Amino acid sequence: MMTQGPSAASVSRLFLLATALVTGAIVMALEILGSRLLAPVFGNSLFVWGALIGIILAAMSSGYAFGGWASDRYRVAAVLAWLLLGSGAWTLLMSWLGQGAIFKVAKMIEDPRWGPSVAACVLLAPPAFGLSGVMPALLRLAVVDMGYLGRHTGSMIALSTVGSLAGTWGTAFFLLSWLGTQTLVASLGVIQLLLGLAWLQQGSGKVTRLTGIAFTGLLILGWQLFGQAPPVAGLVYQEDSPYQQVRVRDDDLFRYLVLDRTWHAVMWRADPHTLFLPYSQLMVAAVALTPEPKRGLILGHGGGSLAKWLAQVWPELELDVVEFDPVVVRMAEQYFEYHPPANHHVWVKDARVFLRDTKATYDVIWVDAFARHLIPFHLTTVEFFSELRERLNPSGVLALNLASSGEGGDLQRASAVVQTLKTAFPAVESFGVKGPWRAHQTTAENLIFFGGSPIDTMPYGEFVQRIQSQVEARRLPLEAVSLLAARRTTPWSPGLQLTDDYTPYDLLIGSHAVEMAPDGK
Repeated sequence: MMTQGPSAASVSRLFLLATALVTGAIVMALEILGSRLLAPVFGNSLFVWGALIGIILAAMSSGYAFGGWASDRYRVAAVLAWLLLGSGAWTLLMSWLGQGAIFKVAKMIEDPRWGPSVAACVLLAPPAFGLSGVMPALLRLAVVDMGYLGRHTGSMIALSTVGSLAGTWGTAFFLLSWLGTQTLVASLGVIQLLLGLAWLQQGSGKVTRLTGIAFTGLLILGWQLFGQAPPVAGLVYQEDSPYQQVRVRDDDLFRYLVLDRTWHAVMWRADPHTLFLPYSQLMVAAVALTPEPKRGLILGHGGGSLAKWLAQVWPELELDVVEFDPVVVRMAEQYFEYHPPANHHVWVKDARVFLRDTKATYDVIWVDAFARHLIPFHLTTVEFFSELRERLNPSGVLALNLASSGEGGDLQRASAVVQTLKTAFPAVESFGVKGPWRAHQTTAENLIFFGGSPIDTMPYGEFVQRIQSQVEARRLPLEAVSLLAARRTTPWSPGLQLTDDYTPYDLLIGSHAVEMAPDGK
């Protein structure tokens, strides 16, 4: 058995405590960042968080065991140094190669549970293992008087936990928004490498120190030369919001809003007020189905396409727009030409919170908050649809958009939404609208559902006639009439009834490792 190396007497106690604090912070920062790395590929579901937490806990438990074993056999300073250098190197490489690795895992494993579990294992298990191994080694150095074993152990673990708290709040509340995901991951890798070098100076020979310095220098130099992400074609702006990665992209004709990996808005740059996407051209037809609409509500803002069109074509309609992400609201104003007139009110709130807080009632409600991989489960339940019905005037109409691949779990998801929607809106008209481009899946479509008292009582012929008359009056897009041919006449299969208490929704979401074609707001 080799000697322990430097003791607490030769290593500053402040340095020991600082190491515990920093490593505790980095572990939790990486866990938070892991959700942002996996979200563009696997979404932000309960399964993703379960995979992250489970894999990191497994890596930490094995790291604790290894760190304790290694610190009994080898020089403790060397153990600490190489644990930190190894985890730092992996973290730096993760910021460079991680996204490509996640896409490869997703192509091999489409299961919504095991896909993110394997991806989290590949990306996050090694640094979590190394950082956790640091703690028993630090305790080995810190405990110099067995009479105060409890005090030394308690203070070290307490400080590590304080670091974990700082890493969690600092990353979630500030650093992600300031630096972005890739830069923050790379910064954490560099911090670990520098801390590893500092420990290498404590008890290693000259050759080992030079080796460590050369290894770290080459790794950081490689990152600077090759590790920057290649520029995204047509990228205009990118920002990590508190909820998702937000990108604005251009091509020769259009501007796109991309949230994580899903396209949420398409604007024709030559005429920013035009509704270009077919689903939106049909969805706005809800204003024709209720007599003299005076007030509307949009849940889900995106690029502001619906609100922008309504401001131009239905300027008398008072409108509330609800969006939970403040960065998305800002993008709509700065990059998508939506400048709310005086009778438009934009609220940065969760939709359920807004519905509970408001006393207003509406003639038309548009629910446009769903994308294929961004499904707020609490907006799919019996309780949510009941709250919508309470906020709808007696003659009001609901229009709901649900993007679907048209196959597999997405069909089960659609059946569950319809089954649940009918608890508050017994009669539902359904339309399956294709996108303007050839999608990766030829069955992909936007499912548009209309509900409310007019739908309960109105013959379908009158439904069509009202839309035609508003098209003729130039108050609806010309395409709205032809899109009525997408009406679904086949009854929906019975589905799960979703509630706030029971929503196994993530099981109904397919996983596809491609950036989806535009299908959103």
